[in-house]
Amino acid sequence: MYFTLLKPIYSIFIIIVLCYASISGLSDASQDDIGTIESMDARHIKCMQAVSETTIDMLIATRNVIAKNQELINRDPATGNYYIKGFVPAVAGSQVANDFSLMTGHRLKQTSLKVRNPSNAPDKWEKKMLKFLGTGRYSRGKGIGEIVNENGKKIYRYMKPIYVEVACLQCHGNKEEVIPEIRQFLDKKYPLDEAFGYKEGDLRGGISLIISFKNPDTKK
Repeated sequence: MYFTLLKPIYSIFIIIVLCYASISGLSDASQDDIGTIESMDARHIKCMQAVSETTIDMLIATRNVIAKNQELINRDPATGNYYIKGFVPAVAGSQVANDFSLMTGHRLKQTSLKVRNPSNAPDKWEKKMLKFLGTGRYSRGKGIGEIVNENGKKIYRYMKPIYVEVACLQCHGNKEEVIPEIRQFLDKKYPLDEAFGYKEGDLRGGISLIISFKNPDTKK
């Protein structure tokens, strides 16, 4: 039974490795092989977009697996008792994102305008993108990427929206409809929780990725 749950995680691990190799090679090439960020053409931008999309899809897939298996994670098969272990999609997503960032040097983050965990609060760029994605003037499910100047350095930033699915409502629906065990756990762990009141299909937030470029003066 647990192997069934873990099989998608093994596939996700392979994607992590591929994403790491792709992003590392791309960020190196942007300085060492291409010359300068300003000289990057449409092919390189498209490549970064594709790598960003794949990386973020990996994290979304992880979240989906965890969301769909909360019953398996929390229900004791011997006694039938339901005990919240706290291994919810956002927690799993944060752990994967943190490990990925440590592995690659490129920051991966989940964020929202209505956060549950304050550490996931959006920065200025993320807030602007989330507000834009929420207007309905942009193709649903499509990501946004651009090269921006941050603290005197140019970086590539990308965000892809995430939407509320049926499995998400057990923790993000109307608060009074969330089962008591989950509500009590969330109230204790996240006293400033803003992440209730969603409906299926609502924009929940976004996954943000920053690809850092090597300094051309850096020695290999």
